[in-house]
Amino acid sequence: MRVTVTGASGTLGLACTEMLLRAGHRVRAFVRSEERFRDLVSDPRADVIAGDIRERAEVAEAVEGMDAVLHCVAFPPSQYTDNWDALRHALEGLKPGGQFVFPGNLWVYGPPESDRVGPSHPKASPSRLGRIRADLEKAVTAEGGTVVHLPDVYGPGVRSGRIHALFDRAFSGKKTYLHGDLDRPIEFLYLADAARALIAPLGRRQARGIDYTAAGYRPTTPREFVTLIYRAAAREPRVRSISIRVARAMDLLNVERRQLSDLYYLEECSTLLDGRLIRSDLGWMPEVDYADGVRRTIRWLREQQSSTPD
Repeated sequence: MRVTVTGASGTLGLACTEMLLRAGHRVRAFVRSEERFRDLVSDPRADVIAGDIRERAEVAEAVEGMDAVLHCVAFPPSQYTDNWDALRHALEGLKPGGQFVFPGNLWVYGPPESDRVGPSHPKASPSRLGRIRADLEKAVTAEGGTVVHLPDVYGPGVRSGRIHALFDRAFSGKKTYLHGDLDRPIEFLYLADAARALIAPLGRRQARGIDYTAAGYRPTTPREFVTLIYRAAAREPRVRSISIRVARAMDLLNVERRQLSDLYYLEECSTLLDGRLIRSDLGWMPEVDYADGVRRTIRWLREQQSSTPD
């Protein structure tokens, strides 16, 4: 299959690109910098086009003649409305009958109305960014595309964000500060499992126009997950909860974090995804448990540290 991966240098895009190449697909990576992408992916089979996702002609070149697009571009909160041009250009450029897959997150949901949040759950986020995201997803499925919602993703290759920060602080033996109740149910998904979930709809007609939810390996708690990280790093667990009010005050100093302040309700409730539909339709389910996934991630961090010049 011929697949364009937009945002192929990012966390999800890179993982999907490498997995598609290993499976023998023809992959075209659309990135901002070919040099940076080549530093990350040594496989010469990857076709690379560098450009700006906000430029229609450049996106059209990247998706021309391809069978599918995995749209993994993600703008920071302060530029979030740029996602509209990015999405529109990718959908317009795809040939008739081509497949379009879009990763979703938890932002679109308000406080859960059931124990498990599935494809039919209302998208009623009180957050501005959540409402924008819900409209983007609606545009995807209206064009016959597929949305795959994911919980927070961790694993080797996750180089930024709050989950990376958890591993970095534990690896360094520093105290970790988390928001809200440390014992509320929560779930995470290993990066390779997340990439499999995004690739699973390709070539599957039943996935067109469908909104899937890909559950984490199992429910855990922030305290349990962070303790696993510290123990894998051979460190004594050091975790403390801080109130949402304190977190909001701290975010005033960071322009990107300020944009996320109305999403803090997600850290006061438990949003667990229902993976039954994606399992029955596409045969996908998570494979890597937390203990193994955390060990692999810590091992990768050690390798990264040892390969970094002094």
